[in-house]
Amino acid sequence: MKNDLSSFNPGSKGLFFLSLGGIGEIGANCYLYGCDGKWIMIDLGLAFADEKFPGIELLVPNIDFLENIGENLEAIIISHGHEDHAGALAYFAKKINCPVYAFSFTKLLIENRLTEFGILDQVKIIEINNKSKLKLNNFTIEFIATTHSIPQPSAITISTLYGKLLHTADWKIDKNPTLGEDFNKKEFQKLGDQGLLALIGDSTNANIPGYSGSEKEVMEEFINVFSRYNKRIVVTCFSSNIARMKNIIHAAKKNNRKIALIGRSMKKNIEAAFKNNFIKDIDIFISEEEASLIPRENLLVICTGSQGEKRSALYRIAYNSHRFIHLEKEDVVIFSSKDIPGNEKSINNLKNLLIRQNVEVLTSDEEFVHVSGHGYAEEIKEMYSWTRPYLSIPVHGEPLHLEAHLKISQSCQVPLTKILENGKCLKIAPGEPSIHAKISTGKLIVEGKNLYDSESDFIKQRRKYSFEGLVLISIIINNDNSVDKKIILSFKGLPNFDSEMILSEFKVIFIEKYMQFTIDQKKSDLIVSDLIKNNIRQVIKNYSHKKPEVDVHIFRH
Repeated sequence: MKNDLSSFNPGSKGLFFLSLGGIGEIGANCYLYGCDGKWIMIDLGLAFADEKFPGIELLVPNIDFLENIGENLEAIIISHGHEDHAGALAYFAKKINCPVYAFSFTKLLIENRLTEFGILDQVKIIEINNKSKLKLNNFTIEFIATTHSIPQPSAITISTLYGKLLHTADWKIDKNPTLGEDFNKKEFQKLGDQGLLALIGDSTNANIPGYSGSEKEVMEEFINVFSRYNKRIVVTCFSSNIARMKNIIHAAKKNNRKIALIGRSMKKNIEAAFKNNFIKDIDIFISEEEASLIPRENLLVICTGSQGEKRSALYRIAYNSHRFIHLEKEDVVIFSSKDIPGNEKSINNLKNLLIRQNVEVLTSDEEFVHVSGHGYAEEIKEMYSWTRPYLSIPVHGEPLHLEAHLKISQSCQVPLTKILENGKCLKIAPGEPSIHAKISTGKLIVEGKNLYDSESDFIKQRRKYSFEGLVLISIIINNDNSVDKKIILSFKGLPNFDSEMILSEFKVIFIEKYMQFTIDQKKSDLIVSDLIKNNIRQVIKNYSHKKPEVDVHIFRH
């Protein structure tokens, strides 16, 4: 196996699959398919950052591999509009030199984001639909309607001279969808009858037995739940879950409640849904200011913040810092979402804050107020029974989800299943599928509209500060290279030490060693700074067993 990016020739003959993000994790989906030197990409999404990245909210995949492909990347196809599949496009506009294909709703979401970045004209977006057929040099791309929690989800079929591939993207079998087209079971059966080489499939809920349930059931539950309360109701969900919001709107209308939308992304996505005629009840919406004036029993708030994000609308409402919406005793907040792995702590903190204010909190554990947009184990089994692929490649999931998907595919007598990692390039054909190369991958962190390597020094420093604390020390060195008696020492993120005692001990050690320096060493800020850091860490370690970061300021006069 080749071990680095430069050793893999993207022009090699054969059919290849490579994930730059989305395997072994939730989010940052980015998948590449290569056929005889030509390539396509499916999805370019972002992911939520976890506690390993202090102060960072979003991550995107490292797509440096595209530099090796160059003009041989023929198309980027976005399967649907969720941020974990489309959200990174705006950050990589300068690296995209091929058309981006997307359905109308997804196209509008992407254009909104590109407009925010001021780069709408930098990306060529071509609108497609389920009847589209893209004929590229070495690929023919077609689409099959599925059901999910956002308008216009689609599975993608990829025809090559080596055989057909099915990239399922995010999907479930919703027999009673309240939004969009029905799940097209017949097309999947037809694909199986034609002969399918490989299925590259969603693994999100592969570890959950049974069926996922229907959005129609959620809508009916909302009608019942809303009818039980005569106080203010707040519902938080993903801003891109248009199917859910349509159901909430219907239930609010049945219960004579007006709706206030709070959260920038929530408003933008609803606006996009209006433009695509997915939502038509415009009269039910009121402004945030109007929401503060009507009776509690006639108000329903839909807001962002289901994952406990500190900048979200619900977070501001819970901390009573929103200008117009203030929760009172016996109001109810409904979490209509699933906890994304890694967000549990922040979500629970938010729930606890609400409960301490005597606000009732409802989740899917108590009421049927959420249904997943991803198929459960029995649905995945049905997909395999229809398509009967030779090869299964589980994607879109953490290791436990991938392993559960593997067991399902084996139980469905799929001849071969390959669990990969991001960066492991699989040669699917000709011959038996095998790992062909290992490509350098990773994540980039989002700071504002800029990207930085996830191993940048400033992130390492943040981690160090958060775990070990920070010591600030200022020293004056006189013209004669003597050390001024006034040394200033302060601590950040460390216990309340006896600073005078620590300073006294430090002075003894430092002055003794400093006096042994040559004149040239004393004149070197770098050498003196290293001595200060080592000495202060030694003293601190005796008190706390910590190794804090040390920031040294040397002043010479």
